[in-house]
Amino acid sequence: MATVLSLAKQYEDTIHNYMAAIDKSLHPTRALDEEMVRKAVFLVRHDGVQIHSFNEERLLLEASVKDAHSVKVVLNFGKLAAVCACPQETNCRHRLAVIFSLYQKIDSLSEWVAKWRDKENEKLSTLTNKRSPDQWEALIRSTWREPINDYVTRNYFYFEQLYEGRLKNALSFMPLEREWKTLYKTYAHLISLTEVWETFSAGTKEVHHSFFKTWFADELHALRDMLGQLRGLHRTFESDAFFTHLRELVREFAETNDDSFSERFEIYQLFWTELFISRRERLSGLEEFRRPDERVKAFFALLLGNEVSPGNITPGAAADWVKLAVLAEEEGHQQGLSAILMAIKPHVRTFLFDGLFTQYRHHYVRVLSRLYSLIDLTEEDWEDLFTQFGHYGLPAYSAYLVEKGMYKQWAELHQLHNSPLYFAEECGLKEVHNAAPDFALPLYHRYALQHLEERSRTSYKQAVRVWKKMKAACKKSGQMPFWNDYMNEIQHRYKRLRALQEEIEKGKLL
Repeated sequence: MATVLSLAKQYEDTIHNYMAAIDKSLHPTRALDEEMVRKAVFLVRHDGVQIHSFNEERLLLEASVKDAHSVKVVLNFGKLAAVCACPQETNCRHRLAVIFSLYQKIDSLSEWVAKWRDKENEKLSTLTNKRSPDQWEALIRSTWREPINDYVTRNYFYFEQLYEGRLKNALSFMPLEREWKTLYKTYAHLISLTEVWETFSAGTKEVHHSFFKTWFADELHALRDMLGQLRGLHRTFESDAFFTHLRELVREFAETNDDSFSERFEIYQLFWTELFISRRERLSGLEEFRRPDERVKAFFALLLGNEVSPGNITPGAAADWVKLAVLAEEEGHQQGLSAILMAIKPHVRTFLFDGLFTQYRHHYVRVLSRLYSLIDLTEEDWEDLFTQFGHYGLPAYSAYLVEKGMYKQWAELHQLHNSPLYFAEECGLKEVHNAAPDFALPLYHRYALQHLEERSRTSYKQAVRVWKKMKAACKKSGQMPFWNDYMNEIQHRYKRLRALQEEIEKGKLL
């Protein structure tokens, strides 16, 4: 191979084209870009780049960069492309370092870096003098112009790294004035969310789906904090256009027709419950939709205090209607709450067992139980609900039975489901013990025998504690003769268990 110097001179135009592409794609106001260039220059100046070979037929240059580990880089002069073995995207410090090492053979790298960094003051000046919603949107979207690789969808950790990096780049354009910072951050988060949405939606169907969903919940939380701060700020005439544009962005995002409407609608609701809260704004909100979904209509009806008519909802939309029922409770909209809950009722089981991951079912059963307790339901309605809840509804069903004084049914329910002692106590065993001790006796007997099966002194002590409760129940119900016969039978049956006999004697059960 010819010397690196002769190679650089021979392909001088190609190297200048590489540098022009770098200048166009990277900007010094973006922290990650500035850091990437700085580290690439450091590698060049400390002899971190080694050129190995150049294939003149294929126009491929092979090099290695000594970083934390040695990394292989290949430049394709014909296609003006660069490939690196590191996991970074199109640009990385290794690719830049190889290009910079060639460039410094034909020109001054220091001067190029100085001119490149001068763009920072130029861009900040533009932000200060020509601020507009369209400019903000263009700046933020420019940080997302590079395509997202498919592997990001399959691996949440790549996704998180990519999102945080590009969001950080977008935030690097933040205005200097304090009163504009929160509004710009809201723009940056919302637009970045829309840009990464397709990748996020695909990720929720992959193996790392729980991580993607947690990320979405965190983003909602961050947006809620920013919107709360914005709501507390005084709006100026100059900022009105920014808030109007923000409304348009949120509406366009929610109106996009795909299979992620539920999550899109959740973001839309967040803006209209936290930021756009005046009645004048809300009266015009529904009119902005070309073809509003029934859920959107119900949402604005709840906010404006109008009548809600959900009609026949589809099972797949039940999750959205549950959230609208929660909103109805918060808004004190009793008609809307009742109408929505009755429309949801036929689909409760589908919602719980087909629409939710296992870890969320207990939570939503508690939510639904609380909501339905706020409206008028017949006993048949309650029975139907608890049947749909399945075993996740045991606490709610137990509370209902205790409230209705149906203690026999309560005891039979927990016998049927083989409820452990701690769970039965959480579900109202103490109330049943006090009101109808007879029905608690079979449960106490079962719990005590379960402890005996473990055959240890510790388990015998636990059995004695249960028997003490059983004795109290017998005393309360006037069944002490039965109790004495019961304990005599226990002592006789387990007479070979000396440790048990000692614990029974200590417990003064007879």
